[in-house]
Amino acid sequence: MSVRLRRVRLVGAVVAGSVCALLAAVSGPAHAAPPATAGCDQAQPTLRTITVPPPAGVHVVDDRVDVLVPPGYCASGRHYPVLYLLHGAGDTYRSWSANTDLVSFERAHAFPLIIVMPDGGHNATAGWYSDWLDGRYQYEAFDTGVLPRYVDSRYRTVRGDRGIAGLSMGGFGALSFAARHPGMYRVAASFSGAVDMLYGAPASGVIFDQLHDAYGTPNEDVWGSQAGNESVWAAHNPASLAAKLAGTALFLASGTGTPGGAQGDDPGNPGGYGLEHGVFQMNLSLVRALDRAGVPHTDDFYAGGYHGWPYWQADLHWALPQIASILGPSRP
Repeated sequence: MSVRLRRVRLVGAVVAGSVCALLAAVSGPAHAAPPATAGCDQAQPTLRTITVPPPAGVHVVDDRVDVLVPPGYCASGRHYPVLYLLHGAGDTYRSWSANTDLVSFERAHAFPLIIVMPDGGHNATAGWYSDWLDGRYQYEAFDTGVLPRYVDSRYRTVRGDRGIAGLSMGGFGALSFAARHPGMYRVAASFSGAVDMLYGAPASGVIFDQLHDAYGTPNEDVWGSQAGNESVWAAHNPASLAAKLAGTALFLASGTGTPGGAQGDDPGNPGGYGLEHGVFQMNLSLVRALDRAGVPHTDDFYAGGYHGWPYWQADLHWALPQIASILGPSRP
């Protein structure tokens, strides 16, 4: 198997990284009336924080959501596709706008998309975008049910014209949601995503359990033990669900986790390199599963890089124009 990188090609067998290196740092109506547009800039993208109160029985850590509407949304009267953008284990709903040039990139290119950024919990409450077995949180119910209904009822959306993307834990969430809810998303993208949570099993389950309090990684509370509940883990795992991703346009990006990447280095973050190397192995595992299932995918696996925001911003620049072209223009 050969995997094309941005600047080099890796051919033949790739030596798998150790599991410890891998896990050391892981972690309504179709067109309803929009909300009031007071303070909405007609010429610039507008970022707002809204509250999406969950119904009884659906619990999340934070029900605040950032919504970025494109230039001209307020006055155009047009309806727009929606891209759901998910954060990683240590982040919040504000992390994409705070750590990347998302708003200015949207300003420069005027992508005809509404971009919605929910909160998926963080650190010990990072829910891996799942409904926990112990009943404590219902992130999947919120993100695939409550949130889309709320957005569709209050913004001018094109119902069913959705995409989803995310980084790290959010990359897992994007592909897990797309596989578990076929037809809900036309496109799904993962940036340095933990897309094979059974990689290195059963040893990986032990390490995930040890890291749960710091990174919210799945343990008995989330999916049950990896050894005893492997079917539950597989039912959420993108690599195990590869065949169910057929029909969804897929974009995968990851670095190899070695110094010398195009976006620079971070010598003070050695764990970031080990983590990205492990994530790269997960992505190779997913690629093999997709190829066996005959599911097409577009990859940007690049030489170098660590698990950090300069690379996720570059991944966003690579994927967002393609996502926008697939979801299509706004509609009258």
